[in-house]
Amino acid sequence: GGTTVSSTQLVNSPLIKDGIVTTFVPLVSLVVAYNAVVGERESGSLKLLLALPHSRSDVVLGKVVGRGAAIAVAILAGFALPVVVFVVHPSFAFEAVGYVQYVLLTALLGVAFVAVAVGVSAATASNRIAIAAAITIYLVFVVLFGAIHGSIGFVSMLAGWPDWMPLTVEQTQRAVQLLSPTGSFKIIVNRALSGSLFGGEQARLQLSAFTMLVAWVVVPPLLGLIRFEASDL
Repeated sequence: GGTTVSSTQLVNSPLIKDGIVTTFVPLVSLVVAYNAVVGERESGSLKLLLALPHSRSDVVLGKVVGRGAAIAVAILAGFALPVVVFVVHPSFAFEAVGYVQYVLLTALLGVAFVAVAVGVSAATASNRIAIAAAITIYLVFVVLFGAIHGSIGFVSMLAGWPDWMPLTVEQTQRAVQLLSPTGSFKIIVNRALSGSLFGGEQARLQLSAFTMLVAWVVVPPLLGLIRFEASDL
């Protein structure tokens, strides 16, 4: 018999987890949603929409739900196709619980970036500003935070860790991870794939990471709505 590869091993590979999911999903989500509100604002269709019995909060919430659902469905469909191979092909072992948790968390990551983009789109007055903001968001949360997290350990080994720092090296790395949607995603998904989601010694950390992901879905659209409500069309 040949070597059996589990579905958990496959989705936990750097190509899938770090290459496609935490790099590609945020990018697509931002592209899909960055002009959700400001695009209609510049075209003039937003005035027509608000002339109907719709409030500005309806517009922002509708954009989050609609475009978030589109991303989530695309992710679910994309990860559903390999299930057939996992189930049918003898070289693969399908670990359903871990795989389903992974897919749902990936969908949540996508929705989080959609929500951030919609919030920015609602707060900005021009498409160019929204594009610049989307690019900045991607660079900060996908590229910069990852670089900072990786450099903390290297700097501490090279130059030592300052005594005046209130947090240890590991605590600082975790704090940086939690501040980023992709970082929070990695904390949760690593435990989901190992079969100990919200359990074990790191249960509190996992719960904090999940709470941060949900906060990214809720807070940016609300902040964007506050700005949107105060602006003239």
